[in-house]
Amino acid sequence: MPDFSWMLLLLLGLMVGSFGTLIGAGGGFLLVPLLLYLYPHDSPAVLTSVSLAVVALNALSGTAAYARAGRVNYRVGAALSAASVPGTMAGAALTGLLTRGLFEMAFGTLLLLLAVFLFWKPLGQGDASRDVQRTLMASPLRTGTAVTASAVIGWLSGIMGIGGSPLQVAVLTHPMRLPVHTAMPTAQFMVLLSALGGVAAHVAQGHFATDLTRLGILGAGVLVGAQMGAALSTRITSQGLVRLLALAVLTVSLRLILRAV
Repeated sequence: MPDFSWMLLLLLGLMVGSFGTLIGAGGGFLLVPLLLYLYPHDSPAVLTSVSLAVVALNALSGTAAYARAGRVNYRVGAALSAASVPGTMAGAALTGLLTRGLFEMAFGTLLLLLAVFLFWKPLGQGDASRDVQRTLMASPLRTGTAVTASAVIGWLSGIMGIGGSPLQVAVLTHPMRLPVHTAMPTAQFMVLLSALGGVAAHVAQGHFATDLTRLGILGAGVLVGAQMGAALSTRITSQGLVRLLALAVLTVSLRLILRAV
């Protein structure tokens, strides 16, 4: 890449951090396609290791900002993360088995299904007035569905290197019925835990032994961008946040599928 590549990576980090945190995502679903474009000769395993590390930094910064505002439901997040973190680690261990073409097609299809779901049913039945700390006890069936879904999402997220926050938001707003402005910050907390598990799996396999420079530059950008996104999130309605999420996911999914065809 040319000499200004560091500036490009820094700007990408700012964009991924701010927009990802704004919509309650770690930003991996945006970052992975960009990395695939910028580094066409790198393997999916290397790129997903970089993505998960950046997602972890973004989620850490975003969670800290949301925690100060008291918007994170730690009880629900920790309970679902008990299923998603092992799934993410298992998925990360499988990334090296995928070819570039298969990886792009699978990633694009996953995001397309999520976009269709969000457009079809943008919000769950979350109620900001209910006692969300008792959500886990409200319905064993809903809780069981959410735990199972989180485990599967963790596995897919580990393979794709995305953290899984857009998918976890759907779990929190639908089966768990958390209000969107609580679900998105809680999903950030869950992404932090899952991404750290995925990073650990990649470290164990030596995927970070190549280039750490781009990780450092991207990481610096997302740390700042996440604070910007968290501040902006209070100024946008729940419907607006979900529509932004759905539009972003749809755009990225179509781009990846067209590249892989």
